[in-house]
Amino acid sequence: MNELLESDGVLQVSGVPTEGMAALERQPVLHLPTERSLIARFPAAFFAIGVGTSSFAVMWQVACQLWAAPKGIAVAMVILAICVWVALLILYAFKLWLAPLAVRAELADPVQNCFPGLAGVGVMLTAVSVLPFSATAATILLGMGGVFAVGFGFWHSQMIWKAAIALSDATPALYLPVAAASFVLSIGLSALGRSEWAQLALGAGLFSWLTIDSVLFYRLYFGEPLRNQIRPTLGVQLAPPAVCSLAYVNASGTSGDVFVHCLIGYAMLQAVVLGGVLPRIVRRFSAGLWSVSFGATALATTVEKLAIRGDTGLAGVLALPIFAAANLLIIWLAAKTIILAATGSLLPAAPEGKEGQ
Repeated sequence: MNELLESDGVLQVSGVPTEGMAALERQPVLHLPTERSLIARFPAAFFAIGVGTSSFAVMWQVACQLWAAPKGIAVAMVILAICVWVALLILYAFKLWLAPLAVRAELADPVQNCFPGLAGVGVMLTAVSVLPFSATAATILLGMGGVFAVGFGFWHSQMIWKAAIALSDATPALYLPVAAASFVLSIGLSALGRSEWAQLALGAGLFSWLTIDSVLFYRLYFGEPLRNQIRPTLGVQLAPPAVCSLAYVNASGTSGDVFVHCLIGYAMLQAVVLGGVLPRIVRRFSAGLWSVSFGATALATTVEKLAIRGDTGLAGVLALPIFAAANLLIIWLAAKTIILAATGSLLPAAPEGKEGQ
């Protein structure tokens, strides 16, 4: 049986005479996308854009309850978040189909392989945002996103247990596969009235976060500096305390207690530190900086919920300034992202010697 081969982008057939090969080479050749194509450069880290947008929509939904803001803004944000996720998932599906080698390389990378699980996190956040419109759709989305996120978390954990990663590859992105996914699952279960199950997910996320946190701070204090291309992952550092506080508020029904105030305080500390550090160590804007958006919007949502429940002291003072800061951050991230996309600089650079086709 004749065998199809490919060499330097030209299809060849073994067993065909040289004259036949010469004739074949003169025929038009279909160049399929490879690991060098533009779609291959579409990273799973872009899912952080969808997570930030979905969390932003939830933040506005709670703001409408607290300040009687126009509901049309929240509805528009939910629709925008859904559209962003549809676009992101379609693009990554094309990457899976057209550039499987690039996906394999991404899953083998100890930093980049933390981000694909955000697809499940985003679907769960979308479930929370659509709950006011359809409980059935929210339940289905939470189930789909939860199954994917939990499955990915198990896969990522067993991979690390089988082959330890180097300390230099330990980044805040390690929070995403298990801790972030568990917190968001807890938020979704609480929204659907499954508070006891939500507490289980909260516990899984809390202790996963604390375990990883000590390792990461050891690495940041005593390890070599983060490489330029992975420095934006520091933005994830804000997410664990902020999202944990939101999950705890939802699961416990508290109107303000010592534990949630402690979480808010730690999240604010991380926000201040990141606000001072990131502008100095990140040399150019990249879409990876969207990693800070999840924590910022989750923190604002937590304080808003506490204010709604009667925590007029701490939450009453902090709600509006944190909400305003989160809005300014999202607007800035969106504007910079649109500018990069318009100038063709949004995708990561191709490896040396390889240009996008």
